Amino acid sequence: MAKIRDYNRFRKIYRYIRRKPQNTAETGNNVIESTSITFADTDTATYTFTKTFTSAPFVTATAFDSETNESANVNVFIVSVSKTAVTIETSAPFNGKVHIHAIQTLS
Repeated sequence: MAKIRDYNRFRKIYRYIRRKPQNTAETGNNVIESTSITFADTDTATYTFTKTFTSAPFVTATAFDSETNESANVNVFIVSVSKTAVTIETSAPFNGKVHIHAIQTLS
């Protein structure tokens, strides 16, 4: 029995123009806060940060159904962000949590 090999998988392709690596220096000057807000049949919530930010941080929000009743089928969006607080709204009232990550890189 002969083995069948795909020689296209073993071919090395070298580009005509190679990309140069883009190196960045990472420092430990980051302010990060991660928490969750509990929603109980509501669609708006405001969270006040416990850490001190010097400017408005980058914030991400993700819906999570903590009660496993398939009610986290909502869109989460951020209405406003300041140095001290973030306001989050959902597309419909639901029971569950919204996970928040706020990150600021200081240079």
